[in-house]
Amino acid sequence: MYAEQVHGLKDLVSASVCVLTQSTFVESAESLLASTKGPFILAGTAYGGCLAMEVLARCPDRVHGIWLMNCQPGVHPNPDVARATSQRIRSGEHERVIAEFAEHAIPSQDVVSRAAFVQMARDTGAEVFARQSDATLTRSDHWPTLAASRIPTLLVWGDADRFVPVSVGRRIATLIPHARFVSLEGCGHFPTLERPSLCTELARRWLVESALG
Repeated sequence: MYAEQVHGLKDLVSASVCVLTQSTFVESAESLLASTKGPFILAGTAYGGCLAMEVLARCPDRVHGIWLMNCQPGVHPNPDVARATSQRIRSGEHERVIAEFAEHAIPSQDVVSRAAFVQMARDTGAEVFARQSDATLTRSDHWPTLAASRIPTLLVWGDADRFVPVSVGRRIATLIPHARFVSLEGCGHFPTLERPSLCTELARRWLVESALG
């Protein structure tokens, strides 16, 4: 998901990628905070973006910049759907759920990104997918968190995402002073996977001009 950025930005930042699967977003946020010392810059896509907002809410003094992509600041709009998804994954429909998710997340013409996502989901495994689906039920309303934030913020949104519309990213941009918002035409739910070089370029510019200043 972030291989291009880890490599392409190594002269600016020492990056690490975390996959957290605790039962709640609060527990995952606490685990991340306990695993690192001092201030840091956070990047998160979709589920990871929701987790990044939870970290920001719990320890704003340590977050010196945040890069969010195609994530939803509100509570889960349909808990029954999340519960049903978790149940399907655990009952042997992992492959089918992956295929459905890929169809909604990534435009059909981008066969390379779809294939990469499907393989990543398989490699990560059914239980991680199900645990993260469960955890979405614990998502807090972080619109107030974002409205209170004054840190450097980069918002990169795929405008073809069928899960989190680009209007959500635009709304976040109106809340945070000097937030930098970029909409990627024809891109879906995973900008760093679907537009890796462009995302690295956008992140580099933002880091140099804002987050590392």
